Amino acid sequence: MPKGQSTAFEKSGESGDRVPRDLRYRQQFFPDADRLVFDTGEKGFVPVPIILRKLFRFLSTPETRVLLYLYLRASRYGICYPSIEEIVHELGLASKKNLLPHIAGLEEKKFISIRTNGSRTFYLVHDPRVAINHLLAERRITNEDLFEINDLYADLNQSPAGKREDASR
Repeated sequence: MPKGQSTAFEKSGESGDRVPRDLRYRQQFFPDADRLVFDTGEKGFVPVPIILRKLFRFLSTPETRVLLYLYLRASRYGICYPSIEEIVHELGLASKKNLLPHIAGLEEKKFISIRTNGSRTFYLVHDPRVAINHLLAERRITNEDLFEINDLYADLNQSPAGKREDASR
């Protein structure tokens, strides 16, 4: 954002409204932040589910990179269709053999679905709850993990993820 302009949050603070806590911290600790941060009010911003931070432990580092890439490419309908060669190039991989196992891992863990039509591959990026429910059914998520995930969902005022059929195990 050009220097001298203020965001809607800053303007609300100038009119007597309370400035949001994170904006107060930003102004206090990073006085030049207006020049340094990405303005999410402009184009070029995509949503990535906050809950992913609770799921990173179930993904390898390369799977995380590929999933984030697919989120960044997905339309508002959750679908994208970059070529394998394009993904390999943009992620800086040596070849598709370095990519395909990670795409397969994401599909196996139910973070994505893949369909092919002719020579084009389509990727559907799932709501994280789909992967959470799958990982629960596979008993990869513990009750403690589920508690942390649902605690974050509660903080976000969202419905909790699925429950284990037999919570005693």
